[in-house]
Amino acid sequence: MNFIEFEEETDHRVSEALLSDDTARAITDLPGAPIALEPPSFLNDRNYVLRSNGCVGVIPIGNDLTLRISPKVPVLNVFRMLEYAYDLRSFLILEGTNRSASLKDLFETLALILARKVLDRVRKGLHRDYVEDTDSLVVPRGRILLAESIVGRLRGRVRLDCVFDDHTPDLDDNRILAWTLHQIRRCNLERPDVKRAVRDAYRAMSAVVDIRPVVSKACIGRLYDRLNSDYRPMHGLCRFFLSHCGPAIGGGEHEFLPFRVDMPALFEAFVERWLRRSLPPSLHLDSQFQAIVDERNRYRFVVDLVISEASSGKALAVLDTKYKRDRKLASGDLEQIVAYAARMGTAHAFLIYPSPKTESEEFGWSTSLRVHTTTFDIGADLEIAGRRFLRGLLTAVTPGAVTLPT
Repeated sequence: MNFIEFEEETDHRVSEALLSDDTARAITDLPGAPIALEPPSFLNDRNYVLRSNGCVGVIPIGNDLTLRISPKVPVLNVFRMLEYAYDLRSFLILEGTNRSASLKDLFETLALILARKVLDRVRKGLHRDYVEDTDSLVVPRGRILLAESIVGRLRGRVRLDCVFDDHTPDLDDNRILAWTLHQIRRCNLERPDVKRAVRDAYRAMSAVVDIRPVVSKACIGRLYDRLNSDYRPMHGLCRFFLSHCGPAIGGGEHEFLPFRVDMPALFEAFVERWLRRSLPPSLHLDSQFQAIVDERNRYRFVVDLVISEASSGKALAVLDTKYKRDRKLASGDLEQIVAYAARMGTAHAFLIYPSPKTESEEFGWSTSLRVHTTTFDIGADLEIAGRRFLRGLLTAVTPGAVTLPT
């Protein structure tokens, strides 16, 4: 197995002789186009040039090559962001973790946490519910299906067709856990304790739950009550694994845990979750707000974030995350956020960048609109960077109306 290692947003050159045409084609054919590939020419000294399009992780290319892409920010910060984005903070996944830990180390830690949580729930008893089932029984149960049973009798069958409620653990809540463990189990994890825990958890679940494919969206918008409230963070972990370790980055058995994190999407989700947890009660946050543009409902904007007054519903600001580290504001970004603000009728428009390399600016686009470029520095201490970001946001949107974070 050959490895190519490079950092996100950095050009990495590979000799033309070291990358076959089939391998190069496989890189360009990756779902979602996570890697940009420039072919050899006199401009690059006959090298292939690889560049990550905001993707970090471990990506298998066929059977003989693996790409390892490291983030520009500390690995621990990536997982702090994941904690927020996937509601995993109750797991304290980074407590006691070495600051030099790699992405792979922390992925195996997440697999271990999920397996242990599942085993703990198995010991306590899996969530069960009544599900309607149909079967042919010797002893009647529930409601007898007369027509089917009579036909069966005429054919010499002694059993009765019945419809009944079965109190079973074979529910979607548990199928999500079982399928996620199935996917993790297909990879050869390095740590013995992780291998053992994942194996034991999968065996326990597969004994009582039908193993069916599940997509990450199945983990979203589920209903929880006092009987299954502890499933919420487990489903958050499952969503994480199903999103980043699924077939989109290579199927089959692997000698490592393959994964891919889309940093622009993670940055957007992280900022949204941070604001949702941190904004004062007087302000309301909408994410992925769909604003209709024309009266015939043919066109619409999808705005990353909209902050409004909780009492009146009046929109105060539109916000758009941009996972870029350019020094200057891009004109396309400016045009986009101004269009959003004009449609929503807000007085403030914010472009949020992940690095202080992008200059923070504020200027009046018109007499009724101020445009701000601001930073949520994900390369620094996220708690400090978050408070600084929030303080700047609230100072602009509601000056003097709310108590600013210290």
